[in-house]
Amino acid sequence: MKYIKHLLIIVMMLFVSNQIVQAHAIWIESNPVGTKNQSHTIRIYYGEYASGEIEKTKDWYSDLSQLKLNLLDSKNKQVELHLTDKGAYLESSFIPVEDGIYQVFISHPAKELGGTTRYEFIAQNRIQVGKTAAYSSIPLDTHFVFANQLLKVKDQVEIQLLRGNNPVENEEILLMSPSGWSKTYKTNNLGKIQVEVIWPGTYVIEHSHMADQSGTWNNKSYTKNWQGLTASFQVK
Repeated sequence: MKYIKHLLIIVMMLFVSNQIVQAHAIWIESNPVGTKNQSHTIRIYYGEYASGEIEKTKDWYSDLSQLKLNLLDSKNKQVELHLTDKGAYLESSFIPVEDGIYQVFISHPAKELGGTTRYEFIAQNRIQVGKTAAYSSIPLDTHFVFANQLLKVKDQVEIQLLRGNNPVENEEILLMSPSGWSKTYKTNNLGKIQVEVIWPGTYVIEHSHMADQSGTWNNKSYTKNWQGLTASFQVK
């Protein structure tokens, strides 16, 4: 009887752990416009943006606080940026030395499984320095494409979801506003959604995907693989 009671407790703990992980994400915040030869600050948060819940780094899931932040510069050269733990977020900075598009991104599979699910946390942001530049690819399997500029209230924002270079059709993208309002959109045949921004502040977009996938991760078997992708943009 005692064994069954302990087993039920473990199962419940795993279930709760799964629910917590699925409800949380990492996201990157930074000014979308940078200035050449001036330091540009980047911050990484973990929690539930829609409800204003930000976890302290000591409470981040598994080894998520040990993630790596990568920078793809205007010449498509990739470097890892140093991160400083600020307690409520991780912070980094870089100095752009040329005009162009700079992209920061994270792709971190958590060390621990949630039950039998492997969790991958993915986040991206784009920073424009100088004149407008054409879209450049980013080394993430799934990623967003959207205008990297300071937007204004009532602007229409086009967001595209790509897997590789291919549009992802009929998939959900969650838009979370700084007011706490959020809405789920479905991509069209071009992998795009159109949203109107009606409050100033930082918006976070999120796409998650759960796949039946079997394998071994850190000597433990998993049967599902979850990917959560986020990006953010700012509205004046």
